[in-house]
Formats: sequence, structure tokens, C-alpha cells
Amino acid sequence: MHDLEVNLPHASLSDEINIACESKTWSALWKRLTRDAPDEACAFVLTRPSRGTGRTTCILREIIWPEPGEVVATPVSLELSADYISRAMDVAIDAGDLVGLTLVHTHPETRFGRGRGRFSSRDDWYEARLFPTIIRGRLSALSASLVMGSEPTSVDARVWWNDGLGYRTQPAHTVRVVGPEITFLHTPYSRWEDHADPEMMDRSTRLWGAEGRRVLQNLRVGVVGAGGTGSIVLNSLATMGVGRIMAWDGDTIKKENLHRTLGATKGMLGQNKAKALAAVLRDAATAAPFEIEAFDSAGTSADGLCGLRDCDIIFCCVDRFAPRVPLNDFAYAHLIPVIDIASWLHQSGDSVDSIMTHAHVWSPGIPCAWCRQTLTSRRLTREAQGTQRDAERRLAYGLPLDPSDGIEPSVLPVNMAGVGLALLEFMQVALKITR
Repeated sequence: MHDLEVNLPHASLSDEINIACESKTWSALWKRLTRDAPDEACAFVLTRPSRGTGRTTCILREIIWPEPGEVVATPVSLELSADYISRAMDVAIDAGDLVGLTLVHTHPETRFGRGRGRFSSRDDWYEARLFPTIIRGRLSALSASLVMGSEPTSVDARVWWNDGLGYRTQPAHTVRVVGPEITFLHTPYSRWEDHADPEMMDRSTRLWGAEGRRVLQNLRVGVVGAGGTGSIVLNSLATMGVGRIMAWDGDTIKKENLHRTLGATKGMLGQNKAKALAAVLRDAATAAPFEIEAFDSAGTSADGLCGLRDCDIIFCCVDRFAPRVPLNDFAYAHLIPVIDIASWLHQSGDSVDSIMTHAHVWSPGIPCAWCRQTLTSRRLTREAQGTQRDAERRLAYGLPLDPSDGIEPSVLPVNMAGVGLALLEFMQVALKITR
């Protein structure tokens, strides 16, 4: 194999590279490709880029299965026909400028032993000739290659792109398989490390094990909104051992926030909510090491949505329905689960006649906010009307408008109940505490 060794054109596209795939797509690839063992097998998959501030993710979408005769396979090699390659390229080109191709292939178990999910020198040699053709003229697209070993957790991956001067490649660090839960698969370039002092996390490790502790230590969790529910989420994540947190809120702490914002003090009045709480969290955090970034802006701004693409899971802790629209779409477009928290208290006269709270996960394989009717056109319209709420239904008949200013009651105990439900959902999505 010495004559097949090549020097790949390595470069740096982002500080961190991920591959992300819906769990149903990953399952289909695994089942069909591994059934051909001991022969290798392959398929092209359409891909789309998700570019954050510090992380670029190549998202695997539709599979283009080879037709009979388009691939010749042995236990140690694959030969793809020109017809299969050109057919896949045509599909990608027709799908748009951002759409690339990922070549997924297997290293199966053979009589020589288990297959390793690692690129071989033959893989390097073949891809150095294949990908310049695939990415030629595709400056906006991101392509990739991925190899599956005979064990489900054994993978390697890299991305390929054209920077206008030539073709480039960079190893991927992690593969995220996303559905109702997340599975993290690590390549040889993974940067994940365990907690620096595992004994510190003993009691929680007894529930979710050493791997769960490692997941929490390395997760990057985004929190949109640092008010009533967001402050409780932030304190909880830092306390339970999440290693990397990003928080967004464009508002400042006011005296009327103190009774429902966990961690806020009178000395913080006038400070940005997210940045003020970040200082509290650095002292409370149990992860080692611990990082927090706080932003004085909305998580649904253009910059906020770009930063959220660096996250693995997001908590939606906003008061209004309108910001939930982009966050709901974001979860499915970028394969980053969003956990939405909401609480309501309904008053009748001087008493409360109902208390409601929910924690909903938006992620592939789970109904979205529109399907659950958390979001409806009616709710968005009434919210946008403000003090003119229901004017179209009332003024035409001479009825007075609702005197409400549109601000709902908010109290710490109800917010804590909603956050408690959300954290249980988080434990299932990230740690799979039940099977």
C-alpha cells in the first residue's frame, strides 16, 4: 500500500468540525451498508453546511443509493462507476449552490478481524482524486467523507471544500446523530475530555455513569433568555456539571426582575442580565474546566442565530411567541434540539384558577411547535396587537378592548416547575437516562 500514500491538502475551515445526521437517516445508512459485510459498501448523501462562529457542521440529508452495477465492492476496496458519481453530482447541483455530497463507506468485519472506522491510505488516495471533481466550481457547498467501522461507535470523517484556490480538507472532531435524543460519536480527532476531578461529581455519576459525566463536561448548551426561567436554567446547568454555556439576553436587570430572577442581586441593577449572571455561574459551576459566554443581544438576532449553531442543545426561555418561530425552525434545519419552556397563570377576578407549564423538545422525530399548536397564527396575531388585542373582533361590535397590557404574571415557583420539567427532558435528550 506504500505506493498509495498521499499528502492530503489539509487546511482549517473552522476551529471545530462536526458531522450531523438525523437518527433515522443514520440508521438507514448503517443497516443497508453493513448488511453487505464482509464486502465494503457505500452511498452518497446530500449535505448542507451549518456555519457558526467557531464550529462548522456538515449536515447529512437525503441518501442517493447506488443502482445495481454502479459499485464494485470487495472486503478491502470499492470502485465507484462514473455513472454513479455523475448522477450524484447532478442531484447535488440541481438541489442548489449550498448542497454538497458526502461519501459514506464501510470498513466491515472480515476474516482478518473487526473493521476499523479509520481512513486507510487507499481511502486517502481515492478521495484525493474523487473530491476535486465533486467540489469543482462549488464554492458555497461543503462536502465530506465518512467511514463506518464494524462497531456502531467506530467512525472517522472529514470535510472537503473549494476555497477558490484549490481543494482543501479538514478532519471532523465529532459526529452528532440527532433525533429525540443525541448520540455523539468521536473520531480520532475528538477533543472531548473527562471532568478534571471525577470524585466531585460522584452522586450524579451514580445515575448517568462516567460517560454521562463526560457528555455534560463537553456539551455546549445555549440559553436564549436570562430572565425568569432562563436564570433558573443557567444556574441549574452550571451546578449539574455542564462544561460550556452560551447565554443571550438583550435586557438589563431592573428592580421588578429581582423577585423572579435566580441569582440576581440589587448590586446588579442596570447590568445586562446574561453578563451579570455569568459572573455568578463561574463561582457556582462544578464542571472543570468551565466556560461561559454571555451576549448582550437577542438569541434570535442574526448574530445570535449564528452563535447558536455552535451549540449542541438549546433552551428557549423567552416570554413571547414570536422568538419561538425562528428557534423552532432552527432546531430542524441545523439538527440542534431546542427545549422550550413556558408557564402561564390564569386569573379570574382576584384569584388564580389555573396554573400551566410545559417543557417541549423540538428535534427531528418529535412534533414541532406548530404541530403541537404552541405556535398558531392566532397567538402570534394577538401578541403583535399588544394593547389592541382582539380589536378586529371587538371594536366592530362596539365592545371595549381588553384592558390588559399584555404582560403575563410570572412567579418563581411556577417558573421552577417548568424548568424542572425541562431539565428532565434535557437529561433524556443528552444523557438517555431511560431506555
